[in-house]
Amino acid sequence: MKLNWLPSMCTLGNLGLGSISLYFTIQERYSLALLMILLAAICDVLDGLLARILQCTSEFGKQLDSLADIISFGLAPTFLILLYRLEDVHWIGPAAAVFFLICGALRLARFNLSAPSKGFVGMPITAAGVILSMISLLDERMKPELVIVLMAILSVMMVSRIPFPSLKKSFNRK
Repeated sequence: MKLNWLPSMCTLGNLGLGSISLYFTIQERYSLALLMILLAAICDVLDGLLARILQCTSEFGKQLDSLADIISFGLAPTFLILLYRLEDVHWIGPAAAVFFLICGALRLARFNLSAPSKGFVGMPITAAGVILSMISLLDERMKPELVIVLMAILSVMMVSRIPFPSLKKSFNRK
């Protein structure tokens, strides 16, 4: 039975959950917005894992995954942080959010153009978006200025040349 459609369904689940996170953020249901981002991250891990297990990786899947990731781990976390933690910091909050999105998009574009490898160059946007969402939402004592610094650090880490390990190599061994 052919299951090569399954990874793309997980990617679309990632995209759908990121979109629902935006909806919950607008509705000021921030805990649910965070939950949707975390569930999107599970879908993001599953799509690649299933594609490798089923041996159906494709350029289409890679591109679709990046489009889903920019929504679920770029746009959704920045909206969540902007509306929940940074609404009173005037222009610097939106500027930090735009910087985070730009760096995330650059990171995804670089990944899509790079040759397959055992690790990542720069922090994956999934990790950056989840870290930003969780730390900023779960630690309510964190001052907005520190949230902005965290966004800047995560942004730079995404476009850096720092190597990050990948779980992929664990599933490619026989």
